[in-house]
Amino acid sequence: MLERLSNRRLAFVGDSIGRNQWESLLCLLSTVVTNKSSIYEVNRRLITKPTGFLVFKFAEFNCTIEYYRAPYLVLQSRPPAGSPKQVRTTLKLDKMDWGSVKWKGADLIVFNSGLRSYFTCDFAPCQFFYRNRNI
Repeated sequence: MLERLSNRRLAFVGDSIGRNQWESLLCLLSTVVTNKSSIYEVNRRLITKPTGFLVFKFAEFNCTIEYYRAPYLVLQSRPPAGSPKQVRTTLKLDKMDWGSVKWKGADLIVFNSGLRSYFTCDFAPCQFFYRNRNI
């Protein structure tokens, strides 16, 4: 797989599910690299610290395996004026998350989000706003 990723960027974008997949892939791929010091986080961040993004470089293959936290994949914003009190946030389904500029240009992107419950209102009250026939 590292040979196929040579000179490429692989990005995982999403929530904690994507982070777990990203970490698992890093562990699997690192087992075949003999020079462990050739694998590093490009911004020198610790993998154990929560952060919005992490980029690991496999220098021998000139590839990066990246993680970008974007739990909704789309822009999270304030509710429209006049919204009910219980509505504390909205999702703008026509706009990508602000961090999308960082993963732009990646050769492969794995998107994921465990949001089924948010859209079916299993855990919290849902409100959908329509404006000019758009969500």
